[in-house]
Amino acid sequence: MKNIDTPVVRKRLISVLSFVVILALTFVTVSVPELYAQQTKTPDAKQYSQLLQNIFQFILQNYVDEPDPAKLYQGAIKGMMDSLNDPYSTFLDEDMMSDLMSDTTGTYGGVGLYISKQATAPTEDTPRYIEVVSPIEDTPAWKEGIRSGDLITKIDGEDTAPLSADKASAKIRGEAGTTVTLTFKRGSYEFEVTFTRSKIEIPAVKNAIITTAQGDVGYIRIIEWNPNTEPQMKIVLQDMKKKGIDKFVLDVRSNPGGLLSSVVDVSDLFLSSGVIVSTKGRTISENYEYKAKPDLAIPQNNRMIVLINQGSASASEIFAGAMKDTKRALLLGEKTYGKGSVQQIFPLDKAGFKLTMAHYYTPSDVNIDKIGIEPDISVAEPELSDKEFAEVQRLYDAGDIARYLQSVPQPTPEQRKEFAMELAKKYAVPETILEKLVRDEAERSQPARVYDLEYDVQLQKALDLIASPDFENSLENTKTLAQLHDAGK
Repeated sequence: MKNIDTPVVRKRLISVLSFVVILALTFVTVSVPELYAQQTKTPDAKQYSQLLQNIFQFILQNYVDEPDPAKLYQGAIKGMMDSLNDPYSTFLDEDMMSDLMSDTTGTYGGVGLYISKQATAPTEDTPRYIEVVSPIEDTPAWKEGIRSGDLITKIDGEDTAPLSADKASAKIRGEAGTTVTLTFKRGSYEFEVTFTRSKIEIPAVKNAIITTAQGDVGYIRIIEWNPNTEPQMKIVLQDMKKKGIDKFVLDVRSNPGGLLSSVVDVSDLFLSSGVIVSTKGRTISENYEYKAKPDLAIPQNNRMIVLINQGSASASEIFAGAMKDTKRALLLGEKTYGKGSVQQIFPLDKAGFKLTMAHYYTPSDVNIDKIGIEPDISVAEPELSDKEFAEVQRLYDAGDIARYLQSVPQPTPEQRKEFAMELAKKYAVPETILEKLVRDEAERSQPARVYDLEYDVQLQKALDLIASPDFENSLENTKTLAQLHDAGK
């Protein structure tokens, strides 16, 4: 093959390029006055709409290759959504739309993670990644020990910083039996997990009666806010009422939210009057107060505690805010996630878009977006430092627990404690954490516990408090979110 880069050819190329540049400059010279004339005053919405339509038509007629109108159309919508800088307003392609619809049914193929886009980055130079709101129990992610607050930095090697939560979700999900590799960041520690996807089926409610020295307590964990939640909750409450239960612990920890209608209906079971939540937006139809009806599922004087944590978001925060502001229940645990906006889904053939249409406000008229709700009784879960987490990873990499469980598949509490003492000599991790790691690893193949009285310090505190003679005084002395907000000012 001849080398075409000869002086003669190069000279000809320069001439051709010069001609192209002249044409380009001529085009700019011709085009700029027209654009400038349009921009001498700020265009209104109608002018912008016409300008967008003109550009769409111009690209269709003049782009060097024939473009796909559907891709141009979808790209324009995506660009408009991205410009809002709202992690919850986004274009939904066909796969994302399908995933979102499956969320309301509670069944899909994936690894079992509720995720969100980081609302803010720690610094201006730090990218916003995909954040784990919570893992779903009995799923691959739950079995691998993924936690609320973990960041997903890569999906099959692809950086997640440019991805919306819905796009990331579509990439993580897939047919059962296929694999996906996620790279996580927890504090300063990074690790990678290859998951085999499975069929994820999410129950709305789990419940049990916990017997304590002070009497029986009804424990109800709300896992999902979907159309099944309220009817299931009603059946559970009626059953417990028949059994004489008059103390309840409602658990919305690591519940990232769901349908507004679902949380309103569930909240109405515990309230006989007043506002449950209100929504406020720019359009009249989005300004609405959801009020409780007179009927109650359990008597008003039955004691209630609601457990919350960082993974409690959106609908779970509506429930917690309603119970707190009406002084129906004490909140116990850790500050919630802080998602105080309401989205609607608009289909576009098989695709669609999700748009934030309103903010929601608690009964005392407070919006908790990017703030969260502080508990009345603060009880922190034990947390590993970065150094301790690195030690745990070293422990797993060494395989000490796996080898121990081969010889002792179901260790007793005494055996776990003894083995944890041995591990503590090799790894700088608190013994109680090591004991729980051994127990959890031994139970990976079993269904998740409905509750955990051994290591759940928040539930332990709730059971003590709900039987306390001071419960009513503690509840009466709590402040509404509006009072706390005003005090903060």
